[in-house]
Amino acid sequence: MPGPLAGVPTAMKDLHSERGKPLCSSSAAIKHPVMDADSPAIRALRDAGLVSIGATVSAEFGVSAVTESPLHGVAINPWNAERISGGSSGGAAVAVASGILTVAHGSDGAGSIREPASYCGLVGMKASRGRVPSNGVGWASEGVLTRTVEDTAAALDALAAAELPHWYRPPERSRSFLEAARTDPPPLRVAVSTMPALPVEVDPEASRVVEAVADLLADLGHDLVRRDIPGLDPARLQEPFETYWSCISAGYTIEDEDSLDPLNAYLRQRALQTDTLAYVSALDSLVAQSIPMYALWRDVDVVLTPTSAIPAPRVGEVGTAPGEDPIKGLHRVEALAAMTFPANLLGLPAISIPVIDAVPTPLGAQLIGGPQRDDVVLSLAGQLERARPWRGRVPMI
Repeated sequence: MPGPLAGVPTAMKDLHSERGKPLCSSSAAIKHPVMDADSPAIRALRDAGLVSIGATVSAEFGVSAVTESPLHGVAINPWNAERISGGSSGGAAVAVASGILTVAHGSDGAGSIREPASYCGLVGMKASRGRVPSNGVGWASEGVLTRTVEDTAAALDALAAAELPHWYRPPERSRSFLEAARTDPPPLRVAVSTMPALPVEVDPEASRVVEAVADLLADLGHDLVRRDIPGLDPARLQEPFETYWSCISAGYTIEDEDSLDPLNAYLRQRALQTDTLAYVSALDSLVAQSIPMYALWRDVDVVLTPTSAIPAPRVGEVGTAPGEDPIKGLHRVEALAAMTFPANLLGLPAISIPVIDAVPTPLGAQLIGGPQRDDVVLSLAGQLERARPWRGRVPMI
């Protein structure tokens, strides 16, 4: 029997295994083996009937918050060719924003779906930890980028229906995610915050996005409170986050060190100098810091934040320049993940939605739900989309 999304074209992010195709991870520094199996999420999308027409460019190893691949080049923002599309699922965002696709596969380890969605005027969601099939239960989650909340919900239904290959089983759902997206929620208690998780000054444009959404939520009958996530301390989170993040590329067998993106070259050297105790201590610190944060969702249903603390930088601004201290490049990457990273750390569902125009490119608002309340996040996002539709907002390309 055909799947529920039979015949819909898509493309898979070049960071995850796709049967019969080379896995490049957008890097010129590694071999590109032809894969003999799909990743669990890609297999679930295939089983739902989506047809892959190719691969989309990613940041190298998915590490950077910009999609400027040493192998494939730059994924330019369709709204403004001088600006980044975000990362690491920037190629997927460009494919949807430019009208090539209605849905594209992506993945999100610290905001890599939501940030490109924010900068490209799209919907991008990271589901609750364990909701999407994967080879492990960690910070990262595969998903999709789309133009509408309903399209995102339909894809999440397909992903969540797949057999999970790991031990964790999320709670059973009382309704489909698509039904949730189509149904207005009851009045919710929404916390409004512009506090970043990593050191960065939040741009007034990002604050303006949040205030516009907050006003709309109040008009829709929701109860708003001004409250930051308890225990969130950017200065304390930064060092263990950097230790953890620097070790991502250490798992790759590098064939040509000179071909690495300068940021990854720095992170790889940093990882090789990090012993096991330091790595485990960093993870322990992140987990310990996360525990008091969950308390906020005992008092509220959803937290509203900017998706991006700053407007889209210019192409080439975020990476490490020749001769520059590479830590500066890492800090610029952190600034782009400062609002999205907490949902990954906490394993909470979070969605970026385009609500108002901003310059020089769109900016999104982020809704973070409580544990395993993907349905609430989609329901509220769907209500906002119906109240102020954005589907017709497309780049003039």
